[in-house]
Amino acid sequence: MKKYGAFILMFCFFILHFYVVCGRDVLICKAPDSPEATGIFASIRNSATKNIRKYIPSPHSELLLGMLLGIDDLKTIPRFSDMLRSTGTIHIVVVSGYNISLVFELIISVIGTQYKLKNLVIAQILTLVYSLLTGFQPPVIRAWIMSSIVSWGRYSGRRIEALQVLIFSALAMLCFNPLYLLSLSFQLSFLATLSLVLYAEAFSKLFSKKLRNKALIADLSTTLAAQVLVWPLISSYFGRISLISPFVNCLILWTVPLATVLGGIFLITTYVNSILAHLFVWIVYPPLDIFVQVIRFFSKFNFAVVDYKISTLALLIYYFFVLSFSYFYKISVDDK
Repeated sequence: MKKYGAFILMFCFFILHFYVVCGRDVLICKAPDSPEATGIFASIRNSATKNIRKYIPSPHSELLLGMLLGIDDLKTIPRFSDMLRSTGTIHIVVVSGYNISLVFELIISVIGTQYKLKNLVIAQILTLVYSLLTGFQPPVIRAWIMSSIVSWGRYSGRRIEALQVLIFSALAMLCFNPLYLLSLSFQLSFLATLSLVLYAEAFSKLFSKKLRNKALIADLSTTLAAQVLVWPLISSYFGRISLISPFVNCLILWTVPLATVLGGIFLITTYVNSILAHLFVWIVYPPLDIFVQVIRFFSKFNFAVVDYKISTLALLIYYFFVLSFSYFYKISVDDK
């Protein structure tokens, strides 16, 4: 009880804050609007959009803008956007917690070890600037809080459980703005991360018995683990499920970090020299094109999507039994 005292206090504060904001009629409350970039951040985003569109054609430019800066221009290409939905890959074309971790690790690899206070502070500040540049969406906020806690924990020599970090980060956000609870991006981000924390290791052990390729094992484990808690919510909101999502995700996940890192370097070259930018397009374009061609190919299959909308009651029952099983299974394993 003492171990979870802080969580209980934060949860109670969130409930009180939520009641103050929404009152008794929860139905009148709605998720907060996505924050709009302003000032220098808006200028940078607009300039980056213009530069990327200048050198890279559609839909590759929309992919890069989404992966790199969280700019949602998919509405300008509705046909390709529908392909992403039918293959269950539209979540990739946004800045997520993975991007924040990727940027943090990239910064650390450039400036040196994170066990030096100066390096850690620089990495934290630059990652925060990047987070603000991407629009500071709920998944990004959660990821930045989590990465900050984990980084300072490592610096101080403390090992912090991922589940505790996730719960603290979510409660901290809800205490600050309880309406985040109603945000689909917050819900999906939290459940996907929770699913990875709870099930990724089990899937990894399962596939390790059958496969030898470590990269393939990691992609399969990550993709399938995330689906455990995410698919019912997607079904509830959108009324359809992609049957080929796990397979397609495994085929293209490797292109995301490659396109993000190379895309960042390419964006810098567009401000340095046009000839250099034109040359670098040949480097950043292939992973983007592989992504596009895979999506186009698998979106043609008629069985890719099943229309199914899970009821609210069934959704709650599913989460109750799955999470209860996970809890008691962990207890049984720990006892051994």
